[in-house]
Amino acid sequence: MTEKGTIFNQNVKQVAFDGEHRKRMMARYDFFTRLAEDCTKHYANIELEKSRAFNIRNKAFKYYDKLLVDFETNVVSNGGKVLWACNVEDAKQMIYNILNDEKSKNVVKTKSLVAEEIGLLPYLEMKKVNITETDTGDFICYQFDERPSDPKHSAAHKSRQEISEVFTNNFKVKEDLNARQLMTVTRKVLNDKYFKADTAIIGADFIVADTGDIIISEDEGNVLKAIANTNVHIVLAGIDKLIPSLDDINVLLPLSSLYEVSRIKAKSLCTILKPQKLYVVLVDNNRSNLMSREAQRNIMTCIECGACHAVCPVFNTIGGHVFDNAFPGPVGVIQSISEGYENSSHLATVCMSCHQCEQYCPMKIKISDLVLRNRIEIAKEDSSLIAERRLFSFLIKRLATRKDMDKTKDFLNRIELKQLIKKTWGMHREIPVFAEKSFSEIWREINNSEV
Repeated sequence: MTEKGTIFNQNVKQVAFDGEHRKRMMARYDFFTRLAEDCTKHYANIELEKSRAFNIRNKAFKYYDKLLVDFETNVVSNGGKVLWACNVEDAKQMIYNILNDEKSKNVVKTKSLVAEEIGLLPYLEMKKVNITETDTGDFICYQFDERPSDPKHSAAHKSRQEISEVFTNNFKVKEDLNARQLMTVTRKVLNDKYFKADTAIIGADFIVADTGDIIISEDEGNVLKAIANTNVHIVLAGIDKLIPSLDDINVLLPLSSLYEVSRIKAKSLCTILKPQKLYVVLVDNNRSNLMSREAQRNIMTCIECGACHAVCPVFNTIGGHVFDNAFPGPVGVIQSISEGYENSSHLATVCMSCHQCEQYCPMKIKISDLVLRNRIEIAKEDSSLIAERRLFSFLIKRLATRKDMDKTKDFLNRIELKQLIKKTWGMHREIPVFAEKSFSEIWREINNSEV
């Protein structure tokens, strides 16, 4: 097992048996399933709408080379600038250079999974940039010096009491605040930052090829406040966010908020951003590698509604912090293959194939099938699994016939099995014991036969 896999397993052991964590995650799961019951009532034919959404996103992948050029052309013609980041380091350096060139003194950042993916906030803080996280959930996680545990609900793993305690320490407010009071404190702290900000780093729901527009949806109004009070806007987006036409958001935006708490199945606020002083940093970071895989690239049609990890029994047991990327849960498990077999092998088994994620996915992505595809490729190619492949090859050969199985004594079989699996299976479970007599031996005894 790789070093990443070993660390992952250690973290899983630590959190999987945390009773309080499990209780909070299961309460979150129960809430989601109750909320999702009436979601289909908002559509005359939800399955048809899911198919339309998948076809829109899949169409973009087929013509990505042309659509990306169209997007850049339209952004530039509107007065903006597009920068292409091949990897994490390129993206961080580009953003830092922009901030230097623009002489940015106070920076606000809105919700962005790509920013989490590249580790932007710690990097800019290390560079002494005065930057503030403005998404409420991410802001709370920042107070605990933690990254978000859930792409959709960043601070879902924290209780109100924990948040109240850290707010009391950090902002000198009274103890044991209720949820409404905590939100009031958060807004007051962030409002001061908005008014002083000169630059905003923004995530994107979608980027539109035929207009060069940036589509941003939200509930809290943090993005609107950020862009209203700043002159320089830096949009950080993965190349997978591209859609062909502005008309496509009529289908995609409502589906992306299908499982929102609000009974109105759409985000409260939607912004179509056109340039004032706009920089768009498009991040690849192995996305083109994933697109080259005919099966796994379907996961890039994901619109980040949050349903898959909300119902995933594994995610609801171990949480998001044990994953070593910004996309925890089923989506991250599949996307990890783009980083190479050795970096994804420890995640390939993090799926029970219960298919609950597929039941709720608004894009009709066959998530369990894609996880299985990862497993097949990893089993064939990952050099760290040579020992396992030899083990199973040996076992298949040994179990092929009864004659081969009976070649050695029963006690030798038991010793042999222990030696083979004691470091993996035997660390966590009782090693199975061979029966003293095989079925064929018992059959011969009963029938007095030597055959």
